[in-house]
Amino acid sequence: MLLSTAEDLAKFVEELKRETDRGLPLVAAALIDDRLAETLRSFFCKVPSASKLLDEGNSPLGSFSSRTEACYALGLIDEFEYNEIGLIRKVRNEFAHEKHGTSFASPRIQGLCSTLRSDLPKEAGYPLQDPRFRFTNAVVVLALRLYHRPDWVALECRSPKTWVDVNATKWRSVEDGLPPPGMPVMVMAKPKS
Repeated sequence: MLLSTAEDLAKFVEELKRETDRGLPLVAAALIDDRLAETLRSFFCKVPSASKLLDEGNSPLGSFSSRTEACYALGLIDEFEYNEIGLIRKVRNEFAHEKHGTSFASPRIQGLCSTLRSDLPKEAGYPLQDPRFRFTNAVVVLALRLYHRPDWVALECRSPKTWVDVNATKWRSVEDGLPPPGMPVMVMAKPKS
């Protein structure tokens, strides 16, 4: 890991520790959402449509869930990452959509956090059963896994391709000559008047 990456992530973790129960999942999910968006951007062809899919109002890949689904469907995140991101998104949604009273002590939040599967530190005195700790740990694990994913995915960036030769769909008249051998042909005739 690059020193600059380690320093950036250390600052992020310190900021997470200072967040309120409501702020923690919102900020944490924003980082993961950003990494997913940048991963997709790195994979897509460098064409204006890529930005339209990700950045414009009501863009098809503008939400956390749609980016997660697209990354998984394209093989840009693995099953473990997909499942952990799904749980983090659910926790974020619980906090984002409740008016008040939601905390990491809420039974629903505790249940979601208990199903997170990110590796936990052993024998170090950490509160392994604490939902807030488990959530923060999972976010840090995902941040470590996804931080440079856009760079890795860029190595497999798509490029525009020509799938059908432009001559294969040209209109021709038999008066101009027959099409080249092997060229598919569809014949249309004008009705006789």
